[in-house]
Amino acid sequence: MRTSQRIAYLGCSFGLGVFSAFNNFTLTLWLQAGFTSSYLLLALLGNSRSFEGAIVSPLVGAWSDRTWAGWLGRRRPFILVGGLLSAALLALTPTFSAWALPSALVPLVGGLAAVVPAIVVIFLFTLTFNVMDDVHKALLADVTTPDERNGLSAWAVVVDMAGNVAILALGFLLWRDRVPTEAFVIAGALLAVGVLITVVGVREPSPLQWEAERQEASAPAGSLSPGAFLRLYRGAVVLCLVNLAYWSGLNAVMPLISVYTHDILGATVGQAQLLPGLLLLATTLVAFPAAWLGNRYGKRLVMSAGFVLISCAALAALVITTVEQGVAVFVVAGVGNAGSAVLMVPLLADLVPRHHMGVATGGLAASGSLAAPFATLVAGRLADLYGPRAIFVFMVMMVLVALVLLPAVQPAPLQPGKGAHDESAATKASAL
Repeated sequence: MRTSQRIAYLGCSFGLGVFSAFNNFTLTLWLQAGFTSSYLLLALLGNSRSFEGAIVSPLVGAWSDRTWAGWLGRRRPFILVGGLLSAALLALTPTFSAWALPSALVPLVGGLAAVVPAIVVIFLFTLTFNVMDDVHKALLADVTTPDERNGLSAWAVVVDMAGNVAILALGFLLWRDRVPTEAFVIAGALLAVGVLITVVGVREPSPLQWEAERQEASAPAGSLSPGAFLRLYRGAVVLCLVNLAYWSGLNAVMPLISVYTHDILGATVGQAQLLPGLLLLATTLVAFPAAWLGNRYGKRLVMSAGFVLISCAALAALVITTVEQGVAVFVVAGVGNAGSAVLMVPLLADLVPRHHMGVATGGLAASGSLAAPFATLVAGRLADLYGPRAIFVFMVMMVLVALVLLPAVQPAPLQPGKGAHDESAATKASAL
């Protein structure tokens, strides 16, 4: 893979990082200051994954598998449209949120009337973000060979985390006491720039290359029914369950982590944005070691070790009381997060041929999207009842479920007489 192609792919990774950090950490502080004090509502709104992604991501992924838009290729039309729409909606969020709800609708929503416009625009920019984000992950498998995937995935995590840290550091420096309107414009503009770099710079495999590789791997043509996908790619289905459990734990914590540092650890608004940035910085620093360890010792083993570290950090978060202690906990959690952040998509690509990576990454994203409302409802309710510390109990439980399921992620059993497909499956098995 040429350096120019790698840089172009990573443009979108930076924009995704900006969006994720702003949505998870800065947006909740803005909502808490002007709209609601409910931890449940903050958790639901401050999450880059939402229930609509469970429908949108698999459909868009399968659609991208069957698309060819000439110069724009297979994945980039969805990255372009979804990314630019999400960026525009994010930039205009304060404007739309200031609109008054029509008087006829006020009795229907009661006390939520002031926050309904914000809920609608957040729903829309999250939906369009899901259209882009998961197709970008499928693009990684399209433009790399198996030997290149861990490396590019590590670079994607590093650049993604750089985007996270950049917007949070900017918030620490400029938005110490409140989150202003221009913060949304800056975040939206950075997302749009990243999307355009990827769309303009990446070149995807031609339809002839896709067809040749599909025939070589004996992969079925066209779309797959859920039953056929389960039969052919059972390991990928189990990986989606691992992702569901893992992201249930993360989604319980991420939207409320800045609120936790502010309300429990006594951090300022600026510090409440910077401390999660330390978690992301730790993930960045460990990304390349995680990729190397995944190649050396196996992806599942490295991911398992990461799950253990995250569980330990969550247990510590139940008892710490100071910002300084929070620094140590966030660093440990960031190190643990690196394994799954770097290796999840390469592991999926070991289990599913490129011809069906669109629907596979869509399924992986759907599992995360299903986790989001479930986790945020439970965690938000627990936080309202028992305080923000309670979210870490739920996180530990769900990450341990992911740890138990991970050993069951295996390629489909080999079947005699499949020729090239047997060789491909055996190669994938050794890569795990």
